[in-house]
Amino acid sequence: PRQTPHKRGTPLIVRDRVLYMGDVLALVAAETHEAAAEALRLIRVAYKPLPVVVDPREALSAGSPKIWPEGNLLNHGKIRKGDIEEAFRAADVIIENEYRTPPVDHLYLEVEAGCVAPLPGGSYQVWCSTQQPFLIRNNVARVLGLKGESAVRFIQTLPGGGFGGKNEASLDVSLRAALLARATGRPVKLTYSREESLIASAKRHSSIIRYKSGATRDGRLVAVEIEIYLDKGAYAASGGNSPPAFKRATYHSSGPYDVPNAKVDVYIVHTNHPYGGQMRGPGCPQVHFACEQQMDQIAKALGIDPIELRRINGLKQGSRTAWNQRLDESVGLLETLKKAEAASGWKNRGGSPRRAPDGRLRGFGVASCLYGTGNAYSPAEAHLFITSDGKIRVAAGVVDFGQGSKTVLCQIAAEALGIPFSEFSMGAVDTAIDPFGGTSSSSRVTMQGGMAVYRASLKAREELLRLGGRLLEVDAEDLELSGGVIQSKAHPETKVSLAQIADAYVTDELKQIGAADHIPPASVTCKETGLGHPYEVYGFGTQVAEVLVDPGTGEIEVTGVWAAHDVGKAISPMGVAQQIEGGVYMGLGFCLMEEIVQKDGRMHNPDMHGYLIPTVEDVPDVLETIIVEEPYSNGPYGAKGVGEQVTVPTAPAIANAVCDAIGIRFQELPLTPDRVVMAIAKAANGGN
Repeated sequence: PRQTPHKRGTPLIVRDRVLYMGDVLALVAAETHEAAAEALRLIRVAYKPLPVVVDPREALSAGSPKIWPEGNLLNHGKIRKGDIEEAFRAADVIIENEYRTPPVDHLYLEVEAGCVAPLPGGSYQVWCSTQQPFLIRNNVARVLGLKGESAVRFIQTLPGGGFGGKNEASLDVSLRAALLARATGRPVKLTYSREESLIASAKRHSSIIRYKSGATRDGRLVAVEIEIYLDKGAYAASGGNSPPAFKRATYHSSGPYDVPNAKVDVYIVHTNHPYGGQMRGPGCPQVHFACEQQMDQIAKALGIDPIELRRINGLKQGSRTAWNQRLDESVGLLETLKKAEAASGWKNRGGSPRRAPDGRLRGFGVASCLYGTGNAYSPAEAHLFITSDGKIRVAAGVVDFGQGSKTVLCQIAAEALGIPFSEFSMGAVDTAIDPFGGTSSSSRVTMQGGMAVYRASLKAREELLRLGGRLLEVDAEDLELSGGVIQSKAHPETKVSLAQIADAYVTDELKQIGAADHIPPASVTCKETGLGHPYEVYGFGTQVAEVLVDPGTGEIEVTGVWAAHDVGKAISPMGVAQQIEGGVYMGLGFCLMEEIVQKDGRMHNPDMHGYLIPTVEDVPDVLETIIVEEPYSNGPYGAKGVGEQVTVPTAPAIANAVCDAIGIRFQELPLTPDRVVMAIAKAANGGN
């Protein structure tokens, strides 16, 4: 069986071919770790080497070995808008470069783990840390050949981070534990070691991006031609033929700009590397790294301030995107530019000494982004209950893995009901109780889950007024709910508390008082041209970075980041600020240090000594978060999500700042000290 029904999905146990280092050849169950390790030592495997495919562009060549009989190409996406040849002829400046980004691991603190137990009657119970509870429930049932939703019950454990990685990898551990539980008839727990996690789990797709931009002398973009190769690794994983990174790379590659003519080709290609999967902002950090450096080079060629160039071309209300989608509301890019410019003192940056007293060189950089939210593949449902003590419980089937979704969803319900936030609770997902909530990824929880909770709360309000009216013998329309008390509009002294309603009507632990769903509008695009409406609405952001670069050691210190992000409406301002901060840290790691090092399909740094991530010592001295609110009419109270866009512009902002400091443009990540020192030495030797 495979991780998913897709014919190129990850096999739970390989049969005759190993396609990457993380493939599983055998499963061993034992009562102790020592016994399991001893059993593994007794297994002998004979290998016959096969040709290795490691470069996604070369994998499409006619002479490349085929990983899959049908070929190495998983999918090809495109955008065709206008006449790029004519547009480039009219351009006064053309910038063309190739960029590369590496595979990156999520490196969540908690490695993948799952437990599966057989129950009397032939059903199973699963405990796992995941972002997709219902996907695990359904696939465990599929792999075990069980029918009916009650055949498998999934209970969420408290997750230690996800960032997209606990979509696919949590499936792997749950399904393999399920196979062993069926074989032994006993509960089985499977936990990856850190080395196993690094070797076997999904990665941010590495990329090769060829980018050509044309502009007129007044700074107007006239055309882009973009060719992107994404390394899918050995297997298709849970995204099937069209994983999120593939779609997002296609529709975000031109950045948050008004581009009248565009040709975009995205190829997602199999190699003998770990499979590419979802990771915070899938596909977007890669393409914005290229796009935003192109913008700075255009600005330099034309003698235009980088922020002003972005302002000239930035999307605004009424603009059409490179895929011809008209943006009618909630377009906050220009405001993020304005706020980041002011907060960072951008116009006065020339007043800062270019060389610090210790000899390090100072530089400033800017980058902007857009990020599609909504249209995230699935609807959402929500149920509201009143408990026996008069509290309100929210059930939405979505996972809070640290991003604060429980807080946000309860805040939405509290606002809609007129009941204090302290009266609300939301438990861990239990598929036997909770409604379907979809995946906790793709910046969809506040949008989809929030709208479902909002609508369910309005129905719950009606039900509580009805129940209160029965107790008070007053028509529901003559009552109001405020501060957790139902009272007569005409005679406020005539009132009843939620606890009294619970005493009268809750005969068990819970009574359902509201239920609703939210179905996002369909993603509609033309197969031939790619034009259309891939996302419901977009978030926007601008970040300014300040760096100090040591020309002797190549070390880069990010001393300041000013991050302005349009989130629609900040339901939880503190939570939004924390999301921005965390996104900046992750973007900093992507830019300066994080990289899965591979050669001939073998990983050379499968541990936390070799795979570096930012620590508290890497946090900028100044990190200012700026919330921009451009409400969206179809989001709960105007919200449109924030969790993923915030990591997108950080790397290009830092890269542009490094170029400003030392005058060298880097087209490959990460910007490690050795890479910087070599570039400085090469420049000093005239490029040799």
